[in-house]
Amino acid sequence: MASNPVVRSADSFAVSVAGALAPPVVAGLSWRQIRSWTTKGSLAIADQGLFAGSNFLLNVLLARWLSPADYGAFALAYSVFWLFGVFHTAILTEPMLVFGPGKYRERFPEYLGILLRGHFALMLPGAALLAAAAFLLGWLYSPAVERAFLALAIAGPFILLLWLLRRAFYVRLAPGWSAVGGVVYLGILLASILALHSGGRLSPATGFLAMAAASLITSLVLFALLRPKLATESSTMRAVAADHWRYGRWSLATAGPAWFSSNVYFLVLPAWFGLEAAGALKALMNLTMPALHTISALGGLLLPVLVRAHDRGGPRAMSRTMKLSLALFFSGSACYLALLWGFRLQIFEFLYAGKYGEYISWPLLLVGIVPMLASFPAVLGGALRALERPEFVFWGYLASSGAALAVGCPLAVLAGPEGALLGMLIYYVVCGSVMLGLLRSGSYLDRSE
Repeated sequence: MASNPVVRSADSFAVSVAGALAPPVVAGLSWRQIRSWTTKGSLAIADQGLFAGSNFLLNVLLARWLSPADYGAFALAYSVFWLFGVFHTAILTEPMLVFGPGKYRERFPEYLGILLRGHFALMLPGAALLAAAAFLLGWLYSPAVERAFLALAIAGPFILLLWLLRRAFYVRLAPGWSAVGGVVYLGILLASILALHSGGRLSPATGFLAMAAASLITSLVLFALLRPKLATESSTMRAVAADHWRYGRWSLATAGPAWFSSNVYFLVLPAWFGLEAAGALKALMNLTMPALHTISALGGLLLPVLVRAHDRGGPRAMSRTMKLSLALFFSGSACYLALLWGFRLQIFEFLYAGKYGEYISWPLLLVGIVPMLASFPAVLGGALRALERPEFVFWGYLASSGAALAVGCPLAVLAGPEGALLGMLIYYVVCGSVMLGLLRSGSYLDRSE
């Protein structure tokens, strides 16, 4: 739902977490149960904030300390990494949050061991592809891009391993341990980046290696706590693979268009305007992350609310809930835009030490509009998931991907980062419009409201 798959992956995670952590019925719960769920929900939000905040801090420091061209090389590699990330989430993590607490609850250590084997089975060829891409993209762009992709080939498997392990704690309804992992990750990542900077060795490649080190150490801590069972029967492995493919295929089909719609610009801009343009776009998009992560988290919590509203009151009740949610998301995004615009000089100086100041006027205004338009796919997509129509979410993303290709890419070629931002706004308009049209065509909404 967000402007890039960093947030879209977080959105899918939040949706699944909401289903796992939210009690199905509030009425009749004891005060102790309500307090328990509140504590778990708060820990889940803290965990989400720690990991999202770590990556936000990493991007801000790199944008501040690296040259625009070097930060552009990092942004280019980072965008390709998220293509692997959304596929990994669709095939392994999202299904785990469904089958882990249910079908495989009694054999979860064995089940998690199978998923870990699947993780490495996917990542070994993935790392080889990244290494091969390093030489091609290095030849097309610069040696810095080549080194960044080679480092990413090393870091990617460890980063995604951490994604899988920390979310396994949500299956066990123990998000507090994942939050502990978030503290460990933040501390190691920040210490590594500061040491690299002070030693004059900070670069796109070493930035990825710092992420790898933090992910590996944190994963070892979480692995020791989870104690997965790695030895298992082949018949069980085949059953798990079949379950994950059956559940995850629509998410997998959605992953490609979801990635393309926002990340294609990091491939287009360097070819026409240099790596500096990709760095500028990433620096601008960093400013949307707090708002987009908030929308993502609230969108996940909205899913069970929409399900209950539809079950109890039908289309009319769900329409009212959607309108109230849209009003909340839109007004909050408008306030964020006002703060971003009102303190733009101070924000650019504080985050980037005055760099990227040429984008402080109307490009920043476009950035501020992104969360406002992102509110529509967040709510409408949540409604479609609540109605158990994930294929409609896929069609929304596919249509927006076509808009990115037909309109967004030409705009980026003509106008640089500003054109890419316009393309992203068009993406949200198309995505939201298609989802709304599909909701209306199926008579899922109350037309009298």
